Amino acid sequence: MAETVLDYRPVAEVEDPPALLTRHLPEIEAALRRSSLPSRSHLGRMAAYHMGWTDADGAPRPSAGGKRIRPALAIWACEALGGPIECALPAAVAVELVHNFTLIHDDIQDGDTQRRHRPTVWSIWGAPQGINAGDGIFALALRTLLTDGPRAELRMRAAHTLSAAVVEVVEGQCLDLSLEGSPALSQAAYLRLASAKTGALLGASLASGALLAGASTASVRRFEAAGRLLGLAFQIRDDWLGTWGDPELTGKAQDGDLRRRKLTYPVVAAYEVATSQQRRELRRRFSRREPGGERALRALLDELGGPSLTAGVPLVLARDAVAAIDPYDISHEALHDFAEVAVHVAERDH
Repeated sequence: MAETVLDYRPVAEVEDPPALLTRHLPEIEAALRRSSLPSRSHLGRMAAYHMGWTDADGAPRPSAGGKRIRPALAIWACEALGGPIECALPAAVAVELVHNFTLIHDDIQDGDTQRRHRPTVWSIWGAPQGINAGDGIFALALRTLLTDGPRAELRMRAAHTLSAAVVEVVEGQCLDLSLEGSPALSQAAYLRLASAKTGALLGASLASGALLAGASTASVRRFEAAGRLLGLAFQIRDDWLGTWGDPELTGKAQDGDLRRRKLTYPVVAAYEVATSQQRRELRRRFSRREPGGERALRALLDELGGPSLTAGVPLVLARDAVAAIDPYDISHEALHDFAEVAVHVAERDH
């Protein structure tokens, strides 16, 4: 049944963005702003800038930043399992704030000066203040989820779920940084890394929404598994975009991952199909950060299969994510909405 839902509409006809991601966007944005820090504080100013609400001088901007995928999925999970949106909003805000805390720290660790077509927080205020901004947003996420309100016990359980995911995300980031410059990793090992780095938080988004709907433990686990698989699809597509995507659409430099010699799925997949001589060349290129080395690395990846080695993998994982949800848990319409998001994540261009 899940495969039928995913194939219900051709990929090219899926709305961009899908309806699930925009249906409750006004409520999500309003809740995020209600939870924000005072703009008069330095921390609040940096946070508001990163969230896309202001420019670096504190002047309001007409549009927010980010896709808001994680809060939309938290609300979807709650509604799909019979819960009201009001109960899901604290979890939706918390997962989005946690996601943004990781982005601020990632930018510092990776040395990225651009995100969403704007200078990153640390590139404006410096790395130490960028760390402060990320830490503050993380604390704000937990405060939002644990504030007094309805379903306090379920929110406490959601906070435990989210906290466990954060530990996993940080461990995944530690592994990611430690493996830079070394292409010799199996696809299975890479998938474990990506499941921690990206899958854990998407899994927690769906699990938190399911928890706040009062779902059974079995249903929560299925939703968490679906989120992890969707996270894998997201990360592998992100890796593809970081190597062959259009910087005008992604908002990030095309050579960033190759310049840092990051261990991405395109590199792992290429290494597995490479000959002994090509593997030696990949290891040599990865161990040296010589001028122009990114172009030589991309040429070698293209020689080994290039975009085609990675392009279809996210959609396979998207199918698995949809299949992880028991169709008897939710309506066909709700499952179809999730399938559209899975396709969008797997095929997006930014």
